[in-house]
This record gives sequence, structure tokens and C-alpha cells, in this order.
Amino acid sequence: MSEETINSVSEQFTALCKSVDEVLSTWSGNTNLQFPILLGMIAVKLSWTEKQARENDPIIRYYIRNNPDWHVTRGAHGGIMKSEDKHKKDALKLAKDAVKKQVQDMLDAKVAQIMAAPPSTESLLNEDDFDFEEDSEEELAS
Repeated sequence: MSEETINSVSEQFTALCKSVDEVLSTWSGNTNLQFPILLGMIAVKLSWTEKQARENDPIIRYYIRNNPDWHVTRGAHGGIMKSEDKHKKDALKLAKDAVKKQVQDMLDAKVAQIMAAPPSTESLLNEDDFDFEEDSEEELAS
């Protein structure tokens, strides 16, 4: 393969990657950007035919998956999201899990304390523990 051919193909890949970056930088949605939608946006921007879009699809997917600025998720709501948004989401999930674990540990400690020294029947039936308001006959009549 000649040096000229390698440079030509390299320039085409570079131009394609720059176009992908431009389209992704203009996207500001709150949800994940689906690959077919991105491919359509790039095809419109570069005036591609359907055949050109199909040929460049694997290259675009490879570029995005290996780009540290973007994160690709799978599944029904999967797609492309900013890496910083993914890191924020992961940090929030870790914090939430830590709080859940802390609450569960506190509940387990309280249950263990109660089980270690069960209250007597007399203390369970102590009327001072209950706050009953006795209604007068006048209040009931109204």
C-alpha cells in the first residue's frame, strides 16, 4: 500500500471523526442519543447516500466506543451519553447505596438490641406509653 493511499484514508477518517465530534457537541439532550439517530444526523450534515451511511456506520461506532469523552450503554434505553454524566450517575448510585447500607445497619443494630433484651409484658402494657386523649361527652355530641 502506498504512502499516498494511507494518507488519503487517514484524512477521510480524520474528517469523519471531526464531523462526529461536531454533531455530538451540538446534541444536548437529557436522554441517551441512539446510534441510528446520530448516524442520520451525520448523514444529513455530510449529504451522504444510504450506502455511504451504511459503510461509515461501523467506523462511527468504533470511534465513539473508543472515545474517552463518550460512554455507550446497552439495552432498551441505551445509547451514547457523555462520560461525565456517566460518572455523576455512578457517584450518585454509590452514595445512595452507602446511605441504604447505613440505614440497614442501624435497623439491624436496633433489632439486635431489642432481641438481646426483650421488654417485659408489663412495660408493653404501660398506659403512660400511650397518648390517649379522652374525648368529653360534649365533644362527642357535637
